[in-house]
This record gives sequence, structure tokens and C-alpha cells, in this order.
Amino acid sequence: VTRSLATIAAAATTASTFSTPSYAAEESTTTTSTTTFTYEDPDYNFRIQVPSSWENTEQKLSGRRKAVFFTDPTSKNAEGTVETLGFVAYTPVRDDFTGLGSFGSVDQVAQTTILPKGELAGLDDASKMLSAVSKNNAYYFDYVATPVVPTEPGTASSSGGTVMTKTLKPLHFRTIFTLLPLKGSAGNTLVTVTLQTTEERYKDVKGVFDGVVDSYGKMK
Repeated sequence: VTRSLATIAAAATTASTFSTPSYAAEESTTTTSTTTFTYEDPDYNFRIQVPSSWENTEQKLSGRRKAVFFTDPTSKNAEGTVETLGFVAYTPVRDDFTGLGSFGSVDQVAQTTILPKGELAGLDDASKMLSAVSKNNAYYFDYVATPVVPTEPGTASSSGGTVMTKTLKPLHFRTIFTLLPLKGSAGNTLVTVTLQTTEERYKDVKGVFDGVVDSYGKMK
């Protein structure tokens, strides 16, 4: 039976202690000749290469989770919001989650966990899974979503009524979904690497996204 990420996080029973990941500058190139640096996490023995011009921050989240963010400062819109970014999210799982199959097949995860659930909340968001592939002990997803989100309470429409939701720009996502063991521990952690941008920007950054996704692998 496929379980939701919210259920997994709530049921997590093991605390994790993380060492500081390293950021090693490298003169490597992606398919678009972009200079990159390497994000390495020795606790989970993986690495990815990210454009050197992207800024990075780390945040501790609730439920013993953490996330590392990479943002492209040149992608800000007229409101100053960054539109191209990536993040690595870490979510502890229960001991009975011993492999990706514990979440379901790649297609099941695509539909029940990855795509937005606006319809379940009564919101008519348009989401489309472009590809869902299982390889290298990970699930790889490529999808587009047009989120419909609640507005701030009391938001008025041009006709004088109250607006309950608003439609955001179509967003393009690339996600790596994998289960990795924590060094020195018997437990596993759900690690997801996600890249996102607006659909209108995607054609310009596709090569960069391809490079980041293709660079995912174990530390040497």
C-alpha cells in the first residue's frame, strides 16, 4: 500500500544527526557549459553538481527533517521572487521502509505522491506527468503543474466579491526520489532532489537541469 509523505514523516521514529555537507568548487561543465560546484553529503554518500552562480542555504524543518536550497538569483520576476531553484529534502521514514518498493511502483509514486493534490482539496490544478522512470536505485520524474492556491483571507476580486483561489504560472519540475541509509545507522531516509522553474523559462534551463540530474550519484 502506498503511503503519503505526510504519513511517513508523522510516523518517523528515529532521530538523525547530520554532519555538515561539503561544497567543493569544481571546473566541471554541464551540457550547457555551465561552471558547477559539487554538493556532497557524506552522511548519505551522494553528490550532485549545481551551477556555481546559484546561492545555497540550509533549513531545519519540523519532524526531524531538513532541506538544502539552491536558488538562481538571476531568475527573479518583477515581484522579486526567484523562479528557478532546486532543493534537496530529507525525510526520515519508519524502519519497515526498506526500499523504494515500500512507497509503491514508480507510476504509483508519480500519481499519489509527486503530483500536486489540488483536486483532492477541491482545487482544479492542471498537472501532467511527462515521464516517470526507475533507474540507479531511484525514481526520476519530469512533470508540469499549474498550481491553484488559496488566496489570503479577504482578497477582493475586481467585481467586488471575495477571491478564494488564484492560479499560479505553470511550473516545470524535475525530481529524483530515492531511499538512502544514514551512515552509522540501520535506518533509511527519503531523499528527494527537486529542480523547478516556470514553464516559460524551462527551455532556457533544460540543459542545466539535465546536467544536475545526470550528475546525481555516489561520492567517490
